[in-house]
Amino acid sequence: MMEMTPEASQALKTVMAEKKLEPPIRIFMQSGCGGAQLALGVDEARDGDETFAVDGVDFVVQKELSEVVGDMKLDFVNQDGQQGFMLSSSKPLPQPDSCGTGGGCGDGCCGAC
Repeated sequence: MMEMTPEASQALKTVMAEKKLEPPIRIFMQSGCGGAQLALGVDEARDGDETFAVDGVDFVVQKELSEVVGDMKLDFVNQDGQQGFMLSSSKPLPQPDSCGTGGGCGDGCCGAC
């Protein structure tokens, strides 16, 4: 269901300790100019969530989202002075059909409008 690289595990535990954050970590989908992407945030488990632990870190995700994205991988990248978490899925994420649907026109995201 979820793989977490050693780099991601160490970075996540460090951030949580520094900011005094308590798990679980929610995996959710957000939409933006580039389409849908997976994101992380601290949250509580809710009805309809799947809960699981990876390398001592508790995660929650809505069951429906888990079915849509399939297996996930959390990595931590540190390249060219840029660093951050990268969460990927084994299945493609839903994308807007066109600029006019799913957010794009009117919010400055679509250069063709």
